Amino acid sequence: MLDLRASAIAVSYIVAAILFIFGLKQLSSPATARAGNRLAAIGMALALAATLLDRQIVSFWTIAIGTVIGAAVGIYFGRTVQMTAMPQMVALFNGMGGATAALVSVAEFLRLTRIA
Repeated sequence: MLDLRASAIAVSYIVAAILFIFGLKQLSSPATARAGNRLAAIGMALALAATLLDRQIVSFWTIAIGTVIGAAVGIYFGRTVQMTAMPQMVALFNGMGGATAALVSVAEFLRLTRIA
């Protein structure tokens, strides 16, 4: 059962990554941007569901609070930022995504070095 769960989680992450890639590709054109946004959102929901199924999660509250805060910030800025400031907002959000990836990488590195 454990191998099946681990395999399902791994496949879910791969499918989520593919959805992100296709979603980003569709964001390059105004005609397909909504569909791209939708694909990326489905990918994120799939990745979140796979993460919640993982038995190594220490605290579900951390994920829930982060999701609520991130959604609130994204909705607020998505509705209030002027179109002329959109490139700056996208750059800020991309920077936040990069910073998050860096923090997750450092945490994973520290976790792996403690085990060895």
